[in-house]
Parts: sequence; structure tokens; C-alpha cells
Amino acid sequence: MFTHRILGVILAGGSSVRFGGDKARAPLAGRPLIAHVAVRAAPQVDRLFVNAGEPIDGVSCELLPDRDPGEGPLAGILAALAYAEANGFTHVMSFACDTPFLPTDAVSRLARALGGGGDYAVARRGGDIHRVFALWPASCRARLTEGFANGIRSLRQVERVLDPVFADFPTVGNGPDGDEFFNINTQSDLKIARSWLERATP
Repeated sequence: MFTHRILGVILAGGSSVRFGGDKARAPLAGRPLIAHVAVRAAPQVDRLFVNAGEPIDGVSCELLPDRDPGEGPLAGILAALAYAEANGFTHVMSFACDTPFLPTDAVSRLARALGGGGDYAVARRGGDIHRVFALWPASCRARLTEGFANGIRSLRQVERVLDPVFADFPTVGNGPDGDEFFNINTQSDLKIARSWLERATP
């Protein structure tokens, strides 16, 4: 049986260079983009934080800043793992701030995959690996911290120090082109998301 107490963290500390601004705050259907993520993520975890440098209007989640600002998503995950270890959480679930249609069963699928082995679980849809969507046991913190100190920054590089297990998600779901992991990197992506929501909303 998978016994767990999960801390969720929405990673929103990136520079959003391709988007041309802070995409977490970009308006989508009357709310900040990240608010859509929070609504879908919160029921899946025991407590939800936003990893960002400052509060975001329209999002009630508590703020969890990086200990190493500007060092990429792994810094945010390490901040969450440190909090988890100090406060009795067994796992951290990381979410991307730019995926408003994320699966509502992301955590349960990842938990099932992790129960079969591996150091941590990562989402996979078809041939696409979504490394931000991962379930991290708190026990991973020491090895990740050592890897970070030795220069690991990208989530792909994490695989040098931890062995992932992949959780497969359906290739057809709620989102543009049936992709629940549709992520908004550019203004064009945001237009696609808005158009899809307009069509999908009765």
C-alpha cells in the first residue's frame, strides 16, 4: 500500500523569456494562468505551495521561495523537499505553472508507478516525457542536494543521480489536441488555450 502525505509545489520561478512576460500571471478565462493549475492540483495533494519570488494575485496558495533564485526548477523542488522533510511530508509532487489542463489523476498515476520501483516517478504521454510532473520521495533530497552542488540543474540531468520510473498517461484527454499536458510557452500557445476553452465551455 502507498502510504503518503504529499506536499505539492507549482514551479513558477522561471524567466518566461519565450512568453515575453510572467506567464504565470497571464490572463486565461478571467483568471491568472497559474490559478487554473492550482485548482486542478490542490485536490491531489495534502498542501499546495507556489514556488515563486513573490505572491501572485488570484492564487491563494502559500509562497515557497527558492533558496537559490534563478537556478532553475530543481532549486524549487529542493526547497519543497527541504520543507517536506522538516514538516512530516513523505513526498513532493511538482507541477508546471503553465499547464492549465493538467490531469486530475496525475498524483495517483505517479504514485502507482512509484509503487513498482524507481527513485521517483515522472509523467509520460506517448513519446513525450514531462519531467516537471514528478513525484519525489522526501528521501531523494540528500542525493539531489549533492547533485545540485555538483552542477546538476536540468531535470533531465537529475537522471544522473536518481533512477526514474515512468507513469504513462492517455494520449487523448481534455486539452488542445487532446493533450492534458499542453503547456503555454508563447503568446500563440495562450491563444490556442483560450480558443480551446471557448469551444469546450458550454
